[in-house]
Amino acid sequence: MTPQSPSAEPRRDWRALDGALTVDLEDWRCALDPRPGADYRKRPPVDADYVRNTATRMLYKFEEFGVRATFFVLGEVAEAVPDVVREIARKGHEIASHSPVHLPPRMIPRAEFASMLRRDLDLLSSLSGTRPVGFRTPYFSIGRRDGWLLELLAESGILYDSSIVPTWTPYWGIPSAPKSPYFPDVSDLAKRKVTGSIIEIPVTVWPSWEGIMGLPVGGGFYMRMWPTSILMGAMRRNVRAGHQLVIYTHPGNLEQNKERVPSPSIRDRLSQYAFAGRGALAFENILKGFRFGSISEAFSHQLSTVRRG
Repeated sequence: MTPQSPSAEPRRDWRALDGALTVDLEDWRCALDPRPGADYRKRPPVDADYVRNTATRMLYKFEEFGVRATFFVLGEVAEAVPDVVREIARKGHEIASHSPVHLPPRMIPRAEFASMLRRDLDLLSSLSGTRPVGFRTPYFSIGRRDGWLLELLAESGILYDSSIVPTWTPYWGIPSAPKSPYFPDVSDLAKRKVTGSIIEIPVTVWPSWEGIMGLPVGGGFYMRMWPTSILMGAMRRNVRAGHQLVIYTHPGNLEQNKERVPSPSIRDRLSQYAFAGRGALAFENILKGFRFGSISEAFSHQLSTVRRG
């Protein structure tokens, strides 16, 4: 069946949406804590059956709740399961890039990363029928001085990045970054510019007021960690304050019984196993409680202000 782009579907009014739902589509084993000096040329194989089965369950759940989402697809996953990417696009979801491989871009020589990114975007374009305009780094691995990455993304035709979480955690985050969409200054990604050729769509934190350290409530491990009343209450307060949500999940966040890897790092113990029994229920509560679209739908007004060319 010929894949259709989200733009081929009737457009929904972004003002009727509470925000954007995003999925980092990956095999959870590819997302285990990278060891120092990990070689981007020697990646663990993708379990195609795992990705296919988890993606099918998510698509069914999204159809049940009338949700459209942005799928940030890992390049090595797209190569392993091209049929899954086609089906996601056919169902009207947005396809964006999650990088060619699940490593922080800074671990790959820049010239090689640029070449890999071009191939990745070409592959996703051919599978989805539309050129991706969004990007998210693996592990939210972006720092204040990584402006080179956003420059490269803009040169490659990317219109928005959604890699910054404007809070502090032991593993990622830029606490001083704005909490609403903004044009980043490539010399310091925590600073705004008036305009630009790429816009940052930060992941949700609470409270949404600028200048106050927020709690990470946008998804992943934190979707499982927070009690339901705190998680849902924080999201509702953001919506009532006029701040659209940017929520993320990974297929592995919704699994209760993953196989145990030998000698997991502290990061893997938290991200993969801690509070695993809460993930699926928390996610369903979020789907029930809010109206979601893709990033390109929910933030269409902001994306229309990006300087192109």
